[in-house]
Amino acid sequence: MDTSVTNVVAEFDEDVFVPVERLSAGLVVDSDLFADNQKLISKGTVLSQSIISNLTSRGIEQLKVRRGSSLARLGIMPESAEDRFAALLVDTGRIYEKHDLSMVIPQEKLESASHQIETFFCDLELGQSVDLTKMRGTVDGLIREFTKNPNGAVKLLDLEHFDRYTYRHSINVGLLFLLNVADWVDDEDELAEMVYGAVMHDIGKSRVDLSILNKPGPLDREEWEIMKMHPVWSSELLEDTAISDTGMRIARAHHEKLDGSGYPDGRNASQIDKFVRLSTICDVYDAITTKRSYKNKMNFAKAIEIIIQGCGPQFDPKIANMFIRKVGQYPIGTFVRLSDGRVGVVTSVNEAAITRPVVSIVLDQQLKETDSPEELDLSELPGIRIVGVVAGRTEETTDRPRANS
Repeated sequence: MDTSVTNVVAEFDEDVFVPVERLSAGLVVDSDLFADNQKLISKGTVLSQSIISNLTSRGIEQLKVRRGSSLARLGIMPESAEDRFAALLVDTGRIYEKHDLSMVIPQEKLESASHQIETFFCDLELGQSVDLTKMRGTVDGLIREFTKNPNGAVKLLDLEHFDRYTYRHSINVGLLFLLNVADWVDDEDELAEMVYGAVMHDIGKSRVDLSILNKPGPLDREEWEIMKMHPVWSSELLEDTAISDTGMRIARAHHEKLDGSGYPDGRNASQIDKFVRLSTICDVYDAITTKRSYKNKMNFAKAIEIIIQGCGPQFDPKIANMFIRKVGQYPIGTFVRLSDGRVGVVTSVNEAAITRPVVSIVLDQQLKETDSPEELDLSELPGIRIVGVVAGRTEETTDRPRANS
């Protein structure tokens, strides 16, 4: 069978042949692709594993495409390290599997939970009745998944659109809280209530106008006073749901600070229990590492630095230390660049040396994918250190008063 593919959109000067085995889920096809005069893939298609498998099963070994297209970039050697990294990150799932990594909660479960919360919030905004038992069921499902793989990769949901921040942030905070609090609480029902409070902590934002939530510039005084009411509204919306006292405190007090400068009640350290203190750190950590309409995002390591700097007046040092040792300065599943030029994926956090995790080598010094994983415990290799993060939230953020709103 003739396996060549022609581009029907435009003539091109130079063909680039891309082996099907180099394709990966998530790539977007930017030109129609044909074989034997039959269109196989339409322009704009997002490649899935089933599409790639279908090409293989039909005996199609390579595609011919225009140089410069999304597919063609895989067929030629990337021109820069950034291109190589981008190509690597397209196929995170395959890399994780190759390096014996799995997510603490599967991505599709997190996405499903985010969509459920979005529906829930939208119903509230429209004044419709809501079924809180469904949200409790969602939280219970997340906990069940977590118990299957508590030491998996912690991959937080990233943003697609700014107006979806609250929903994805809610899931991220719940996941971070669960990751840290699971060792503290033996009672499964109480654990579920706490995680429920962490997931629903921002439900009061359903009463805040989107023009305020997504405003690209600083909030004025009136807008800021409205924003500061969202924890109060969260507690009001949850008060009739038979949520536990701890869950309710998490929802109302997650913006309180130990020095009394937080909101909405200006509580001091004696009035803030350890579970609320943990929820505050989880909330700030995700807010810092997420791009918003009014700020860029920071990488994980920088977020940890900010939390450390805030210990005392804002954050409990003991709780922060526990959080940092559990999550790590480089969380499991993070792609990192090493001082010897190689790229690896973090497979384990060394709680006694958070800057020196266990890393499985993904790309060699020529930035070519390794045939077989090599695992390095950086705590035992003083000559090798992490010099940067390849994946994740790497941009610097602006210093704005809304950074943890």
